[in-house]
Amino acid sequence: MSKKVHALVLSLASIFAGMQSAAAADNLFKSYAYDSPISSYTEAAGFYDCSADVGATARCIDDVNFIDQNFTAGLVFSGDKLIMVSLFAPYDRDLYGRAIGALAKSFGLVALTDGKSMLDLIDLAAKAKNRDEYTAKLTNYESVALNANELTYSFIEGAASIKGASSVPGLMKLAPANIRGADLIVSGEGEESIIMIKFSFPKLDENKLIQQAQKPVESF
Repeated sequence: MSKKVHALVLSLASIFAGMQSAAAADNLFKSYAYDSPISSYTEAAGFYDCSADVGATARCIDDVNFIDQNFTAGLVFSGDKLIMVSLFAPYDRDLYGRAIGALAKSFGLVALTDGKSMLDLIDLAAKAKNRDEYTAKLTNYESVALNANELTYSFIEGAASIKGASSVPGLMKLAPANIRGADLIVSGEGEESIIMIKFSFPKLDENKLIQQAQKPVESF
């Protein structure tokens, strides 16, 4: 698929300049609150069961407007509590640019992944000899992944306000528990190409898993 590289200037801005702090409210996207019960998302309100398509307990709703585009929103639940909101739309070059620009207003781009590897932009910024080297490595990784039809841009809200991190794992250790993440995924080829934007609270999810693992279990 033919895709123009958009992330370079925005990633430079998010790495080398300050951005807004993360929002205090634990809303995944708009009014969709983390840990809200599945019973809140009813057929009467336009939601339908899309668990079979998503591969997990999920409710979907069509025609959710974001950045002047109608998306299908997929709400994913764990234990009947909302943990993730994903927006889906057919790939469009202008939408691709608008989505990255919208996220970059309050999120920092911290990593790129191609399904096989990850380019840690915080680590790259710390180790690159200069901006030209940083730019060259980012641009090459992005171009190769886009040409292979699989690229994820990982954003963290207020990332640049978290000081002292030299890598994405380091940033996550320093980040508050309710730090919000967003993944912009460009996937597929030709008419099958899609854009997906996934909103989550990665540290809250991690803490839930730890708590579940620490619960006592019956003898067996």
